[in-house]
Amino acid sequence: MTTPPTRPASPLPGVEVTPTWRLSRLAVRLAVFGALALVAGIVAARPEPVLVAAPCLVALVVALRRPRPETIRVEAALSEPRSFEDEDVEVHVVVRAEEVLGEIGLDLALPRTFEVDGERACREFEVRSVSHTWTVRARRWGRWRAGPLRLRVRSRGWGYVGTATLSLAELTVFPPPSAAREVAVPPALLARVGSHVARRAGPGVEFAGIRTYAPGDPVRRVNWPVSTRRGELYVNEYAAERAADVVAVVDTTADLGPFGRSSLDLAVRGAATVVQAYLRYADRVGVVTLGGALRWLAPDVGTRQYYRIVETLLASRVDESYLEPELAHFPPQALPPGALAFVFTPLVDARAAEAVRDLRERGHPVIVVDVLSTEPEPSPREPDSELALRVWRLEREVLLHGLVEMGVTVLAWDEEVGITLDRVRLEPLLGGAR
Repeated sequence: MTTPPTRPASPLPGVEVTPTWRLSRLAVRLAVFGALALVAGIVAARPEPVLVAAPCLVALVVALRRPRPETIRVEAALSEPRSFEDEDVEVHVVVRAEEVLGEIGLDLALPRTFEVDGERACREFEVRSVSHTWTVRARRWGRWRAGPLRLRVRSRGWGYVGTATLSLAELTVFPPPSAAREVAVPPALLARVGSHVARRAGPGVEFAGIRTYAPGDPVRRVNWPVSTRRGELYVNEYAAERAADVVAVVDTTADLGPFGRSSLDLAVRGAATVVQAYLRYADRVGVVTLGGALRWLAPDVGTRQYYRIVETLLASRVDESYLEPELAHFPPQALPPGALAFVFTPLVDARAAEAVRDLRERGHPVIVVDVLSTEPEPSPREPDSELALRVWRLEREVLLHGLVEMGVTVLAWDEEVGITLDRVRLEPLLGGAR
């Protein structure tokens, strides 16, 4: 697994927080009890209630005369600004006050996608500063806030209680790509040198055949056993090694399925797998998102491209707009001619199938990965729900069969390995093989 690029995690600049002060419950109870006892003593003309009220009122006055700091300095930092799913990230918080406080309490509120080791709240008594570190893990990819952080302080004597809420830094969580040892070789390869074995001879290491010697052939390629048997010089030919263009198309128009295993989750994880697998072969890889704001990234090479693509996929989750998934509006740089297209879609929107058809009409080899992990639940109250479910299944079979008839390779998401790239076999396009 590729480690996300990190920078030294320096503490965030200290923030001066102004807490909202109010009377504590203890102060209110002392005031109410002391006042009632004092009134009872006066009405009954007896000293005993007054003797009971006096300590309560004295303690209340002493507690209310304790100083309260106007501001409290809070420093917070994340150990890593980026991580993969289920990786440990530390949230470090330091709180400092000008004078000793009766209590300093911290409560870290996390989204439901996070897990934390130990308790989320900590409390210290009669201190001036508090330092605490939480170890958290994000269970789902995306951009998340590790917070908010709720601060609760009490003055000495517990006469006043102050509260404040702070927003912490954003944590970018990358989807973990699955391991892919082999990849599907596109039928159309580029002239650029790469790692895929082409169908034409050229510089390479994989044996492709023999031919008669021609002037200018290097002597080290002479096949001496064959030359000896045939009485003339023969040289070995090797298959050229070329690169490919690959584009991951992610359908974001629907997000169906259980939390953490929804169609969008599987699509993003699958796209990350494809991107990382082909970048290892020095191929140019790009991404296109269908639905929401128009997002695309032209194919490029290198580790930096992987994180640029993942950042583009992360942005698709927060899209609030909805656009028609029309491939005709995409710039030519997003889909180079002959690029191998991986389409990750639940196939619940007919427009996604039309987008796949458009890709085939443009001459692209297409692999559709069905990321739908669930199906409609029949309702026991509806007598025709079972029949409707059967019709729905038949319609999906017809849709998948139509894609296969168009020359599209259709893969179902594998729960264990994700995408079985080593099982993909692509037929060469007419006039497109090299």
